[in-house]
Amino acid sequence: MKVYFFVTGNLAAETLLIAADELKSKCPDLEVELLTDGILPTLSNDLVSSTMKPHNMEKEIGLEKGDIVITGMMWPGDKERKIFREAKKSKAKSVVLLQDISGDANKFMYQGTLHLPDHICVSDTLTYENLLNIGIPKNKVVSLGSLYLDNLFKEIKKDNYYNKNRKIGYLTVPNESDFKNWGSSYGYDEVEVGEDLIELGERLNMDLIIRKHPKEHNSDKYDYLGSNSIECEVTSHKDASIIDFISSCDVVVSTYSTTLIIAKKMGKKVISYQPTSNNAFRGDVYNRLGIPVTKSKEELYSYILASNFQESKCDLGSVIFNYNHSGEKFSSFIDELRY
Repeated sequence: MKVYFFVTGNLAAETLLIAADELKSKCPDLEVELLTDGILPTLSNDLVSSTMKPHNMEKEIGLEKGDIVITGMMWPGDKERKIFREAKKSKAKSVVLLQDISGDANKFMYQGTLHLPDHICVSDTLTYENLLNIGIPKNKVVSLGSLYLDNLFKEIKKDNYYNKNRKIGYLTVPNESDFKNWGSSYGYDEVEVGEDLIELGERLNMDLIIRKHPKEHNSDKYDYLGSNSIECEVTSHKDASIIDFISSCDVVVSTYSTTLIIAKKMGKKVISYQPTSNNAFRGDVYNRLGIPVTKSKEELYSYILASNFQESKCDLGSVIFNYNHSGEKFSSFIDELRY
């Protein structure tokens, strides 16, 4: 038997690589193969060419009975559904690593019908609940934990990265694209959030540094943002590691990036800003972790000025499964799955 990883995306791709390394380390007798469609904005070309085999989605992988195929789950999900169908036909086993915190279960719905792999591994209690609420059978859902966050937190050497740079860090998310995928607008977009942050930066005398989401790497939509009184810098994931970026900021703001959780863990002042009349996306998980969710510019202004809210602890173990032990959980799950 073989274990195939279909690697695409950014967070999903990085998670799959961590999972593959864990499996090779803990189960060296397994034959592991990495496949990709080449859509890998955060990975170097050298890494891709040396470790992964290009896969043409017009063709089948060539799965055989007893094989295991592991994917993420990207919108709109056509590639993954094709792999699920091949696995079922070949009597192979299909596994999704759904690594978003408070992940959207609707990714598995297509034209009103659920299209499911054999198993879905989730990071946290809220994603678990989301899957069950949409009708996904409990026996398909595996309480795994976050391979990505567990791996990243190993790089954080100290609890507090305090500095006096007077700088707001904006972690962008392609909101407008997300809302189209979700089929409903939340009434704002990522550039408008940037405009609001410049206005607040001017009032607070704080510079703004924008870190574009990997999907926006080639976009110039933020380049026109500027100010006569503060510095506004636009950067990408290629300019600095996420830890170095967060370390350079006093305040970290995003709409609903998972990266807010990393900044909170690092002891930063962290705020979700979602200027919407709808329920805030990931609002439940942010509230549980002590990250305030603001819905107006003035509310955001008040929280940036506040001096004490960031002192609340970030109790990841109350939300994320197997905190710090997801790697062992994953390798033992796959090891059991092959029998």
